[in-house]
Amino acid sequence: MLLVSLVLFVLVLTLPAIPSIFEVRKPKDDGRLHITEQYIRDPRFFGRSFRHKLAPFVTQARGNSYGRAELQMRTDEEVRWSPDLQIPALERLRGIGVGERVVVGHGAGIRDAYALERLDVENDVVARTLTSDATMHIGSAVQILRWIDADGDIEVDSDSDLGLSASGGSRVTLGERVRFERVWGAPVASHTSHREAFELGRNKVTVVDAKSLGDKNSLIFYGAVQVAAGTTIREHLKVHGSIAIEPGVHIGGNVIARGDVTLAEDVTVGGHIFAEGDIRLGPRSRVSRENVSKTVYATGAVLVANDVEVFGWVVSENGGHTL
Repeated sequence: MLLVSLVLFVLVLTLPAIPSIFEVRKPKDDGRLHITEQYIRDPRFFGRSFRHKLAPFVTQARGNSYGRAELQMRTDEEVRWSPDLQIPALERLRGIGVGERVVVGHGAGIRDAYALERLDVENDVVARTLTSDATMHIGSAVQILRWIDADGDIEVDSDSDLGLSASGGSRVTLGERVRFERVWGAPVASHTSHREAFELGRNKVTVVDAKSLGDKNSLIFYGAVQVAAGTTIREHLKVHGSIAIEPGVHIGGNVIARGDVTLAEDVTVGGHIFAEGDIRLGPRSRVSRENVSKTVYATGAVLVANDVEVFGWVVSENGGHTL
């Protein structure tokens, strides 16, 4: 009786694991997982909510051509308006500065600046937030403590830090050694001097090429994988390890890795890129396309070389930067 009980006990424990064992031996569960994407938060929430709070003041101030007020934000904030707002170099300014056109001088330290037309931030500025209803230019070595947002193009020069979030309604172009955590743009682009492809090794990896791909649309692997130059994968690539992608590869769907993901150069990915390690986007890499927003997400760091375009989010939990 005891023996029968032990056998039944082991059988009960083993039965749920049988499907998993078959999946490990012959992976089949690599089909599409439908994700309802309409529930995502507005990627430009910070900037739009900020504008909404300031809208009554802006309407009144534009009629008077000049204005000051106390607004209740998280704390009481002094807001000042001038059609052409010039914040002098090295100035330390509290409160919120609003204008049609706003220029923040070299080395200034400010809280918030909001331009209805164009916002220019010179070198070595420290700012809490920056907002523009049109375009924004950020100089070199600028430090953002919280976030920036613009309806138009954003151009960021070298060695700047974009804080917690940067978002634009159009093109967001990052110069050399720009640090970020979350960037949203259409697209997020890079303009740097790093034009060399990322080097890829072939130590103990599974090589995927047109021959091994056959007629499969999606692939799933265990262990490190390298995709050979010029290969086209019609849908998704999921790897329980790291992925190295050689030049000229096209992947129509998502790239998902338990380790790192490296795009050497001239790689096109139509879907999301998710990695539990680092992501390296080599020169002239493209993720998604116009009017189709996707996400590049790394638990580690995201490194971006020259002439990269990502339509949507670039998110780096451990901090990312251009090269």
